[in-house]
Amino acid sequence: MTPDAAAPEPAPPILAGRFTDPEAMAQALRGVSPATAGPYPAIVAGRPFEGELAVGMLHRLGIAVGRFAQAIPQSAGIAGQHTFMMATEPGLTRRVSGWRLGEGQIFHFRPSEQTVASSPHGQPWAFGIIAVPFDRMAAERAALGALASLPLDDDRMFQAPRAPQQRLLALLQDFARLAREAPWVLAAPAPARALSGSLLEALLACLDQGQLRRDRAALRRHRQIVARLDQALRDRPEEMLSLGDLCRAAGVAPRTLGLACQEFLGMGPVQHARGRRLDLVRQHLLAADPARSQVTGVAMRFGFWELGRFAAAYRARFGERPSATLQRAGHAEAIVLPAASCQDCIVARRSGS
Repeated sequence: MTPDAAAPEPAPPILAGRFTDPEAMAQALRGVSPATAGPYPAIVAGRPFEGELAVGMLHRLGIAVGRFAQAIPQSAGIAGQHTFMMATEPGLTRRVSGWRLGEGQIFHFRPSEQTVASSPHGQPWAFGIIAVPFDRMAAERAALGALASLPLDDDRMFQAPRAPQQRLLALLQDFARLAREAPWVLAAPAPARALSGSLLEALLACLDQGQLRRDRAALRRHRQIVARLDQALRDRPEEMLSLGDLCRAAGVAPRTLGLACQEFLGMGPVQHARGRRLDLVRQHLLAADPARSQVTGVAMRFGFWELGRFAAAYRARFGERPSATLQRAGHAEAIVLPAASCQDCIVARRSGS
């Protein structure tokens, strides 16, 4: 199947490529999960960020297949859809919502809630993501025995049997290959509908076989602790809060707060709070006028008084000096791609990407 040479093809809702800019890759992932933040590079032995991704919409099914060459955190939250993540290579693990996601497992994100995923330092991560609208999932599940009554209103971990899992991973790789080599095939209604149906059928076959259970009361309590912590960080974005401040905001002792943060965020509370303030600094630098703004003023506004340590932390998180971010503010070129609900997904191409 080839594009019609006589008439220009509309831009397909498909993107495939390699990335050296983590922000561009995060923007591309927003085609599946509009609230995605990050990924952020974790500088390991001086290596730059490297990632690859195939992402798009197939008959209202959001699909992403990708790989990070080194461990990086990311967060996402998507309303009105059931979102599933799985590892696509053996031997890799990811921490998400207090669970360890590994080979043969499929994780269902709690709907409409921001979730943070992270990996052990230096470890790569290869993944598939499938986002299914509530109404389509309800229709597909209606005729499925036990799965039809299984509530999908919370985090769930499923252990997939080998045969259904292999079929699902093969279909995800088919999607990635077509996205790279023949995106016009996936843009055509009939192939998109067929592959979308096969993917959802394979996913449901995996889910129907078994669910892993944990102490949900403990998970719920830790989730509430992290939610109180994040609310305090939103309420006081410009303050450098101490561990005592964070514990008082969360209403727990330091050890309990540390356990909850490690479980849901993959890092300690002080590190998480500093990362949130670094993100705000970056947002302000990217929106600033380089001729009228200074890095020092923005850094101090968000509680970074030790400028040498600030610069080192900023570079470790984002892979560049804060002055470089300010210098390229407002100079990003963009590629516009169709995304879910006929809204545009803008993929920023920064210098060096």
